[in-house]
Amino acid sequence: MDYQKMTLDELKDDLIRVARGGYPVFIAGALYWLAMGVLGLIIEGKTLALCYLLGVGSIFPLGLLLGRLLKADLMSRNPLGALSGIVGGIQAFFLPLWIVIYIEHFELIPFAIGLLAGSHFLPYIWIYRSRTYLFLTLSMATASFFLGYIFDQLAFSVLPFVLTAIYLATAAGLAAESRQAAQQPS
Repeated sequence: MDYQKMTLDELKDDLIRVARGGYPVFIAGALYWLAMGVLGLIIEGKTLALCYLLGVGSIFPLGLLLGRLLKADLMSRNPLGALSGIVGGIQAFFLPLWIVIYIEHFELIPFAIGLLAGSHFLPYIWIYRSRTYLFLTLSMATASFFLGYIFDQLAFSVLPFVLTAIYLATAAGLAAESRQAAQQPS
């Protein structure tokens, strides 16, 4: 594919089709949040918060694996795919903050991971022309703030299950958007 000769809209259309909106990453994310919710039924406190920190790094590699299985090219050579990767890579810079929060106030880890992870998806609204990414960003930020901070006693028990549902709804929405884009003439 000659990306040099494509317009911005054509690049977006291509990325939506080949990466399928990135929806496999949200299946992986749903599995992460579900696992954290289940772990919250078994363990608690600083140990559980450490599981959150260590587990969050599994989402992208698992998303890549699921992408291969679901025929979504999450590593597309499309220049907007590179931009998408850079935007996704922003989360690596959140790790020092999450570590400090873990050390100082471990009980805020679900809030911090949920809020920052949700917020980093904002640029994907434009990249993928997606209302689903708007839903994701707003709902994750809102749920994380209220269930992870305001009603912090629910941070480890309810928030992960709410975020699981948000991730599953996002995966379904992105899959539907990518199917619709695939039906459009190139």
